[in-house]
Amino acid sequence: MTAPKRTVRLLVLAVAGLAASAHVGTSNAYFEGAAGPYGVRVVIRTPGVIPGLAQISVRITDGAGVEQVTVRPLRADVGLEGAPPPDVARAVEGDPALYDAELWLMTPGSYSVHVAVSGAEGAGTAFVPVLAVAERRLPMSFGMGATLIGAGLILFLGAITIFGAAVRESVLPPGDDPDRRQRLRARVVMGVSTVTLGLLLWGGWTWWDVVDAAYRERMYQPLETSTALQDRASEGATLRLTIDDPAWRGRGWSPLLPDHGKLMHMFLVKDDDLGAFAHVHPVPHDDGKSFDVPFPPLPAGTYRVYGDIVFESGFAQTLVDEVTVPSTPAAETGAGRDPDDSWAELTPRGAGQPIYELPSGRTMRWERESLGAVTDEETTLRFTLAEPDGRPSALEPYMGMLSHAAVTRNDGSVFIHLHPSGNINMAAQQRFEEAEGTGGPASMHGMTHGDGTSSVSFPFVFPSPGAYRIFVQVRVDGQVETAAFDLDVLAS
Repeated sequence: MTAPKRTVRLLVLAVAGLAASAHVGTSNAYFEGAAGPYGVRVVIRTPGVIPGLAQISVRITDGAGVEQVTVRPLRADVGLEGAPPPDVARAVEGDPALYDAELWLMTPGSYSVHVAVSGAEGAGTAFVPVLAVAERRLPMSFGMGATLIGAGLILFLGAITIFGAAVRESVLPPGDDPDRRQRLRARVVMGVSTVTLGLLLWGGWTWWDVVDAAYRERMYQPLETSTALQDRASEGATLRLTIDDPAWRGRGWSPLLPDHGKLMHMFLVKDDDLGAFAHVHPVPHDDGKSFDVPFPPLPAGTYRVYGDIVFESGFAQTLVDEVTVPSTPAAETGAGRDPDDSWAELTPRGAGQPIYELPSGRTMRWERESLGAVTDEETTLRFTLAEPDGRPSALEPYMGMLSHAAVTRNDGSVFIHLHPSGNINMAAQQRFEEAEGTGGPASMHGMTHGDGTSSVSFPFVFPSPGAYRIFVQVRVDGQVETAAFDLDVLAS
């Protein structure tokens, strides 16, 4: 790829990252799990501006006799004791299992929405991590701007007129006309008032520019990174991702928190046809800003690089870059390769079918709810794995989860790492639960030790229209299987 094309490509990915937090292209959170005896699906649509109103929807997927659902935001550094009183979620007319609410997110940072459900079967809670970040500035419509300017002009001229009338006529007896001296004094007062009010308006304008500049400074910016492939004769090719951003050292980031036992989950997607995919786990380099991983044996080409990390504060980020792999293939094995690393060559984009044939002879079927998909609508991505003879496969845990999936838009502007529990960061959820004394195996929603099931499902909301590819990973008989499915998403 030429330098200009690479620059444009990275610019597109960086702009997409502005609307991201732990993912690329969306900062919304989706969670499916348990709140005590009740199964819940929680969707949090973040406002994109801070302060702003987040839209919360809670669907009861299991359990009867629900009497009340409440939600409240918890900052990572405050917890329940410093949280505002809970808001009661409203039952949605026509759908008795669905509740909705709005929550103010007043300051940027790592939050968890505390969901409490009570009813005939008892009470339960769930913590849903979400990031409150300023991603954008909301533009003012032309009509609103014109209305405000008109109203301000009327108030400005009205105030000057009132000041002049007060000096010119307020002390006159009824029916008397102001003399020349009173009219002159009124003009002087009106002139002074014009200058004074003008200075006040200028001061207000300047103050607002300062506030706006401070807001722009606080807007979320993805960390700057660089990625290089280092060919070592004794170890094979090693991929190194380096965080070059001065903020990595200058803003006092908290240490990284392991997620599923890994400090970074990295995903590689072949850029041109999405026909190769890898899920690998780099380890930190001694320089404190780089992460190394043996490059898997994938075909030559340009690869999109996505690296998920989470800080001890609960704040999660996805590092975005790309790397060009030369024609020389990587070694089949590399020193220091994580046993959970996985990769696969897949059918090119657009060639995906509802039933994907795997190299092992197994097949994965996408159990689609409908043929069409639209943005901003809850959906369930459900997949079933079968043995070569048609028998249901018995899925095994893969890094503690029944499955892992990644959803990407074909142009790379969206990339979301999914678990059966949603797109929330499990390490951040565990941190909130432990901080509030509710942690432990029973509260680790979405975790599984395998029960012989052959199906897996993911809650999801497509953030934008376009052509998408879904990568699904499961483990059977100790082997990780990767399938790919394609779809077009329409605007709602």
